[in-house]
Amino acid sequence: MARTLFTNRFEGISTGPFESKNLALHVGDSETAVIANREKLAREMGLAPEKIFYMNQVHGKQIAIIDENSDSRSPSVADGLYTELRNVALVTLVADCSPLLIFGGNAIAAVHVGRRGLVAGVVEAIIETFKRRGISETNLKAEIGPAICKNCYQVDLESYRSVVALEPTAGSDENKRCLDISAGISAKLNRFGVNHRISSICVCHTPGYFSNRRDGITGRQAGVIWLN
Repeated sequence: MARTLFTNRFEGISTGPFESKNLALHVGDSETAVIANREKLAREMGLAPEKIFYMNQVHGKQIAIIDENSDSRSPSVADGLYTELRNVALVTLVADCSPLLIFGGNAIAAVHVGRRGLVAGVVEAIIETFKRRGISETNLKAEIGPAICKNCYQVDLESYRSVVALEPTAGSDENKRCLDISAGISAKLNRFGVNHRISSICVCHTPGYFSNRRDGITGRQAGVIWLN
């Protein structure tokens, strides 16, 4: 059975702008604090820390397959992780972008989707990964976790037009130039016939979440999925 979890910024040990449950090593936080936060997350899930896979996210569409030969100490450069292994967790880190978790058959995936990833085709890439492994998109379910909302994510006109040209549902008013990345993901999933749900939480104007757009220097929360 697939289990999912979306974290917030509470109940960790990081301090300052990373207070308190920052899970990212690349944002300037103390490595000791981040590792402790990650170990706490592992305990909450009942998994060993080495069974939890993070990735070095680059806002692209690369998907990494996690198998028996994968080493969690060497994170893949990717924006999506896929596995069919049990008792292995996949993590996507976000602080405005949308965390997408997908499961179906004997497989799971964690995907990092921001403006650039949506345009690059990371959603399509992960669905195709499932299909290549023999899992039809109509047998998939997905969850889109807390992310920045359409009222908080204003971009420059060029960026707005580049996204809306490829995914019109992500925009609504060119004068405001605000993007709704989660809506864009939802539209793509609908076209594939993937049953899904979307969190109503905006990390930018909801206390208790990290938001790069709001704070600049900040930590990262996570979307996590694993198979029991």
